[in-house]
Amino acid sequence: NMYIYFRKKYIFWRIDMKKTPLYLIIAQDIMEMIQNGSLRCGEQLMTEAQLSEKYQVSRMTANKALSALVAQGYISRTAGKGSFVLEPKVTKDIGTSNISSFSRDMDSVGKKPGAILVEYRAMRAEEAPIAAERLHLAENELVHYIFRIRTSDDIRIALSHTYIPCKYLPALDVTILEGSLYEYLDRTYHIHPRVLDYNFNALLSNKKQQELLQTEACALLKSSHTSTIDQDILFEFTETYYVGNRYTYHFSRKAME
Repeated sequence: NMYIYFRKKYIFWRIDMKKTPLYLIIAQDIMEMIQNGSLRCGEQLMTEAQLSEKYQVSRMTANKALSALVAQGYISRTAGKGSFVLEPKVTKDIGTSNISSFSRDMDSVGKKPGAILVEYRAMRAEEAPIAAERLHLAENELVHYIFRIRTSDDIRIALSHTYIPCKYLPALDVTILEGSLYEYLDRTYHIHPRVLDYNFNALLSNKKQQELLQTEACALLKSSHTSTIDQDILFEFTETYYVGNRYTYHFSRKAME
């Protein structure tokens, strides 16, 4: 065992050299600085050379530490520019039948949730065949269509398309759509949707999505779910496209039991 002193102000870690690889110790140190706010979103990290000097390790070890942080979604690395802190990932647990709203997901990591309404209209189900199939609707039935950009601390992280049959929600206050839809449903109608199923796909963003999300070409995580209300009524179908490195879904078998 040995003591290695990190930073100034007499902060030190006790390291068991036989059990913990040095690159993981460095990665953990940086993770903690990100989590406690010492390193903020968008801030540049030390270079490999600087980390090597600070921690008295080889550049290969410093490189492995940075690679571990990339793999866990804490930082991004760009050749010729450096390593930068990413927005914290939000983890949604899908092991229960209750839907956690986007707003609650943001609250879980201390972020301010938001929504930008791109489009709202009442449409015929035939205009949205996938939603019509998932909600078991006839072609001429009316559906609320809600298209929003979802934000975290005013950063755009997702595009959401929601379909709700008008026969189950005759009136909808459009002014609330830049807030939490689920909170509105709870407060106004005492409606509490429950998830029926999830589907996931990974895909690359197109030009329109990049424009709306204000991002370069990136990987998106497409999540779709159908939800029910009393007596298994098919109430909602939503497709959401998340910027892939900022959102994580976690499946818990234990929660299902």
